[in-house]
Amino acid sequence: MGFRLVVCIFVATQQRHALAFGSCVYLNRSVQYSSQLRSSTTLTMSTEQPSAAACVPGGKCVPCESLDKSHLLSPQQVESELASMQLWKLSDDNTNITRTYTARNFQAAMDSLNAMGVIAERENHHPDMHLTGYRNVEIVLFTHSLGGISLNDITMAKMIDDEVRFSYSPKWLRENPAAKKD
Repeated sequence: MGFRLVVCIFVATQQRHALAFGSCVYLNRSVQYSSQLRSSTTLTMSTEQPSAAACVPGGKCVPCESLDKSHLLSPQQVESELASMQLWKLSDDNTNITRTYTARNFQAAMDSLNAMGVIAERENHHPDMHLTGYRNVEIVLFTHSLGGISLNDITMAKMIDDEVRFSYSPKWLRENPAAKKD
């Protein structure tokens, strides 16, 4: 008989409104799951291989491997896209876009990070996420395979804005009134 290897990664919190996500590799098949822990738990699983995908307008994905340097956006194109997304900023070196905020508390920061993780797993396009000082969050988006910003990153930023429920620090929110629409 052969040896069966099961490797699972699961991120969760114990709070009532927590989000959990993760993936398992079982016998060379990937199992993706997400769970929203509210009054009842919903579990979604897929044993299909995840597509190596990146986001495009309309929220559907195409394989990242099919992108080349011609898919990189110019700084002017990025700024044009970000005009309606006031909380996202283009980096000084024009290689990524970032969104920073201060959450109400540690749990609120983790809830938003977990929610972004669910989106990233679903779309197979993963931002760099940083949590410092227990509630200061920075999200960095760029297409890793290209080393710059593509339309995938803009679409992922829009998904984050549309789908994640943020709970900001009251002081940070007063200083950043553009976030009130969230």
